[in-house]
Amino acid sequence: MASKNKMPPELLAHFKKKKEEKAGKEESPEAKKEGDKKRRQEAVKKARIRMEEKNGKGKDDKEKEAG
Repeated sequence: MASKNKMPPELLAHFKKKKEEKAGKEESPEAKKEGDKKRRQEAVKKARIRMEEKNGKGKDDKEKEAG
């Protein structure tokens, strides 16, 4: 049997594999910034649409007023 301080090889292999997968999924800081920027833009777009709906004005209404 394994000594008190050693992990079984199967378990050790499992954790090594998990660590490698986690390391592969990490994004570079630049990629993370781009993702954050995109998410913020989508959130602003959703908020703008909700605000327009709340005020009762959509894009079509604005075009009719202008033209």
